[in-house]
Amino acid sequence: MRGLVVGAAALLALGGGCAGTPASPGPAVPRAADDSLVIYHAGSLAAPLRILADSFARQTGTKVRLASGGSVVQARLAMEPDEAPDVLALADYAIIPRLLLPAHADWYAGFARNAMVLLFAERSTGAGEIRSDNWMDVLLRPGVRAGHSDPALDPAGYRARLVFALAERYYGRPGLAAALDRAVPVVSAPPGRNMLDQLKAGELDYVVAYRTTARTEGLRAVELPHEIDLSDPGLAADYGRVRIRVARPGTDSSEIAGEPILYGVTVPRAARHRAAGEGFVRLLLSPTGRAALEQAGFVVPARPTFEGRVPASIRPQ
Repeated sequence: MRGLVVGAAALLALGGGCAGTPASPGPAVPRAADDSLVIYHAGSLAAPLRILADSFARQTGTKVRLASGGSVVQARLAMEPDEAPDVLALADYAIIPRLLLPAHADWYAGFARNAMVLLFAERSTGAGEIRSDNWMDVLLRPGVRAGHSDPALDPAGYRARLVFALAERYYGRPGLAAALDRAVPVVSAPPGRNMLDQLKAGELDYVVAYRTTARTEGLRAVELPHEIDLSDPGLAADYGRVRIRVARPGTDSSEIAGEPILYGVTVPRAARHRAAGEGFVRLLLSPTGRAALEQAGFVVPARPTFEGRVPASIRPQ
């Protein structure tokens, strides 16, 4: 699993951001002072994790507290003994080995895949004509309002820019990536709102985000060719041929290369409820977890990808 040239370690200096469905930059709830199991997760995992949290609570009698937020911010918190959750589930698996292993976690599992799409609403400009072969031309029209999250803060943001770079190669249109970068800027939503709120309210016409968000939020989506949507592990080498630079605060920047989207999960070393956390990961990786993820639109590999000193209770023998 390769692709991020600088990856999460560089993104740590860039700050946090949402990792899927646009969300607040940090966890939605503080770490529990009681015996609740605390799970920090990417926003795009909210729907399936709610189902699994309810199931886990019924099976074990353990209260589960879900905190949706930015993957980089959550990884930072996992490095703090007083802030670390019991389970950390991120939209970009690479954040775990680059930030947390080996000092703050011992292992991780890659467990689900997603795809980049173009979200829109019924009243979006061009909604009646946009397709997978003309989406870029619709976005480049004057008056069309489109956007994506901040690449310096959010994996979905830098993945949007990678889609633009891949589209330039795929369609054989020199300059397309730069044109799309200008036409589809970073969107900063007002306090208390996010890009999806703006899309549903008609303030935006299109948002580059994850396929699962279309299903869980009831939005329409333009499916992109697999050659550019970062969904296909078989195209990893092709994805890796494009790279973007993400500016950091100040004058520095980091280079990121394309790779297939893969979500990752771990139990941080500072978890207060390690055994329960491992139990929840087992549920996430079980047929029950697979069903919840697939219901939300994720593609679940036949077997998780394990790295590090994975507990025997989690790794299949």
